[in-house]
Order: sequence, then structure tokens, then C-alpha cells
Amino acid sequence: MRIFNRIVMILVFAGLFVLGLYMMVYSFDLFGHSLGSLPISNFARGLKDFFKGVESGGLSIVTIIILILLAILGLIWFIAELKPPAPRRVRMGKGTYVTRGVVEGEISTVAEQVPGVLGSSVNAKAKRSPGAQVDLEARVRRGDDLGTIRSRLRTTVQEYLSERGLPVSKLNVKLVEADPRETKTRVQ
Repeated sequence: MRIFNRIVMILVFAGLFVLGLYMMVYSFDLFGHSLGSLPISNFARGLKDFFKGVESGGLSIVTIIILILLAILGLIWFIAELKPPAPRRVRMGKGTYVTRGVVEGEISTVAEQVPGVLGSSVNAKAKRSPGAQVDLEARVRRGDDLGTIRSRLRTTVQEYLSERGLPVSKLNVKLVEADPRETKTRVQ
């Protein structure tokens, strides 16, 4: 949303710049143009009639709906611009950052060393506070004890990350039963 807001503001500012240039040319009679030659009398009359209608409360329902929608759209743009962007890197401590890819790689490596885990996929999201929110999906054999593997996987990953100094604020572990022939880890 931030990029869209910036594009809109660039277009508005560019329009104001061009309007300002035209006003300077017409105000100082540059290049043979004067303010009297501008066709703004019809526009000014229409604007005056619109404001008289606003003051007297004589606007049509369609005009009122359009004005309300414009106000809501402006409020949404304002709120979207105030919201800070999501962080790109995971904060480890004071002034120390690491990329999400590093966190995902470390977790994936350690998760696949846990007995019973055939493969894994990791998604790490950086947070404003130290640590990352990690979604770990591990593939296991059908019929294995899921509770034991889940607890072993969670403790192994958390211990490994704490040794490395990579804080994880939330670790979601999801186990998926898979056929060992379809996973990337070789089964003995």
C-alpha cells in the first residue's frame, strides 16, 4: 500500500507543479498569455454553484455518497501511510540483525536431523520485537508417534537456536504424514 500511496502523491505533486507553472506564466503575462484568456469562468461558476448547494443542503444523494466515499478513501490512505512497514530482518539483540533466510536455513537443517523427520519446510516472519515467528512443517512417516516427534522437534529446534543466539518468539510445528518415497531424505 505504501508504494501505491507514494505513486498517488507523486502524481498529485507533479500536477500541482504543472499548475503552478501555468499560473506563473499567466500571472506575469509571459509568452503573450494573460489571466483574462483562461477559460475558467465556467469552472468558477460551477464551483460557486456547488458550494452554494453544500451550504444550503441541496446536494443530490449521488453527490453525497461520492463525497462520503472520497472521505473514507482518504482516511484509509492516511491510516495505511501511518502504519510502519513490516521488518525485513530478524532482530537478534541490540543492533544485531539476521535475514529470514538464515533463520529458515538453520531451522530446516536442524529439523531434518531429528529422528523420524523425513523433510521440512520453514517460513520465518520478522517481528518488531527481537525474534521471529516461525512456521515449521515437518514430514513424517505414516503411523509414527506424532506427539513424541513434535515434542522432540520443538525442543531440539529451540535448544539449537538458543545456542546460536537466534531468538524465536513463536514456533508453530505442524506434522504432515508423508510417503517416504516422496520426500527428499533417504530412508534406510
